[in-house]
Amino acid sequence: MPWPMVHFAVSNQLYAGKPTPYLLLGSIAPDSLHARGQTTREEKGRTHLVQNDQLASPALIMQTLQSYLDERPQVEWKDYIVGYFTHIYTDMKWTHHLYAEYKEQYRGEDIRHSYHQEAAQLEFELQRIAQEQGDDPVSMLLQAEGYAVEPLVTVSEVTKYRDMKIEWLNDAANEPYIVPIYFTLERVEEFVRVTSEELQKLFEQYDIEHLLQPIKID
Repeated sequence: MPWPMVHFAVSNQLYAGKPTPYLLLGSIAPDSLHARGQTTREEKGRTHLVQNDQLASPALIMQTLQSYLDERPQVEWKDYIVGYFTHIYTDMKWTHHLYAEYKEQYRGEDIRHSYHQEAAQLEFELQRIAQEQGDDPVSMLLQAEGYAVEPLVTVSEVTKYRDMKIEWLNDAANEPYIVPIYFTLERVEEFVRVTSEELQKLFEQYDIEHLLQPIKID
């Protein structure tokens, strides 16, 4: 589903352009199961609240988010949990919309390879935009320590996955230098905007919109 820079972009919108390191780390934490090596479809489903082969509903995502909030009092934990569960929502929307349209429109022979190429190109384009705006989400990741989200992911998995993603994004050789056909920058930026607005409304609906107000750090 969407790769880290898309999740960082959603996080950036949710926190009014001031995402915290813990929010960003939480926003990729559900995918840290990949640090385990070979994983099953069922394992990925568990970290993303999949039930009976059905992606999590907005209600399930928000209710589960709420259930984790009070496990720790720290602001960092709450940012991290917001990131974790907004990741799941973003994945769900991506699957039902952009990726579903991609599967309908694709006419090539290797749909998986094509997706990986376009997703990789998008990562570098979004990273350049963030850096031009004075943001560096990749460096910010190093300022956060992972948390276990029991029984979904462990601290060591999150830390290892964070380091894997930082290494990948810092290696220019990973950019395929293609022009995306399906996942264009314009379409993805619109997806980020719409998804962020939907999440903001959900947080208001569940009376937790205060979580989206970034803490000012002097």
